[in-house]
Amino acid sequence: MGKRYYCDYCDRSFQDNLHNRKKHLNGVQHHRAKKAWFDNFRDAATLLNDERSKEVCRKFVQTGHCVFGTSCRFSHMSEKQMKMLEQKIDEHKRR
Repeated sequence: MGKRYYCDYCDRSFQDNLHNRKKHLNGVQHHRAKKAWFDNFRDAATLLNDERSKEVCRKFVQTGHCVFGTSCRFSHMSEKQMKMLEQKIDEHKRR
């Protein structure tokens, strides 16, 4: 059967050879999964600045759901969530 390569970001495995590994590591799905993983570890100030620079996602506001999910180029944060994030940043600065 041969060796298998397991990708932690994508939570999948496949036969490990140069062609398959290159194809996977250069794939869109892998890049999205990797970005989503690293986005979990961004600090609150960076996250707030990124969200403030984006326009609001109209589809998300209207329906509460966006087909693009985490890859959407618009913000899915409400003003209330941004205020809570600001408070969290202020608390962290005071400590």
